[in-house]
Amino acid sequence: MEEIELNKIYNEDCLEGMRRIPDGIVDLVVTDPPYCIGTTSNGKKGSWSDNNLIRPFFDAYFKELKRVLKDESDIYINTDWRTYPFLYPIMQEYFVIRNLIVWDYEWIKAGSHYRFSHEFIIYASKGNARRKFSASERDVWRIRPINFTSKEKLHNSQKPLELVRKMILNSSSEGDTVLDTFLGSGTTIIACEELKRNFIGFEIDKVYYDISNKQTDILKMKIKSK
Repeated sequence: MEEIELNKIYNEDCLEGMRRIPDGIVDLVVTDPPYCIGTTSNGKKGSWSDNNLIRPFFDAYFKELKRVLKDESDIYINTDWRTYPFLYPIMQEYFVIRNLIVWDYEWIKAGSHYRFSHEFIIYASKGNARRKFSASERDVWRIRPINFTSKEKLHNSQKPLELVRKMILNSSSEGDTVLDTFLGSGTTIIACEELKRNFIGFEIDKVYYDISNKQTDILKMKIKSK
């Protein structure tokens, strides 16, 4: 089985790809799994059979994350109020949950039972937390999302670069390796290139895999031209 290379994006299922990563080489996980897992479209808890189908994947997923992470490394999982109750108890079996960070949009989105104005980030660690941030750092991050009409918006759930940078700076050092298993349009890779981190990225959707590669190529050209 061919081992995964650093600083490369893979168009494959992340669970299959992670099995090719050697034990304990990843310093940080920053990722954004699909939302609404384990719930129906209106936010109600899904049926037992729905959760029973999804749970084995995430059990295997978090088990692999734990294997590839170094001891005393951090994890940031982006989620929302519907998905958090599903992910939390599974993560707790493998990691130490440190906090639930609130990402405050500083504006409002659609919603009928109060307008959406935030998402969650589950902050956890394998063993002791790295915690390179100040002890006075708050667990509410006020960062504006990318406007849906912006040319920068390449993915429905695309996170702003500032948000991803903050996670990487708070829990890693230059030369460390960051893993993103649900890469989307490649924001984590852009942040890693700018902050001089190594990366491993997985994106199963060929359209977004191509976008991520294109984004990375453009950034590398900009860096070389400086």
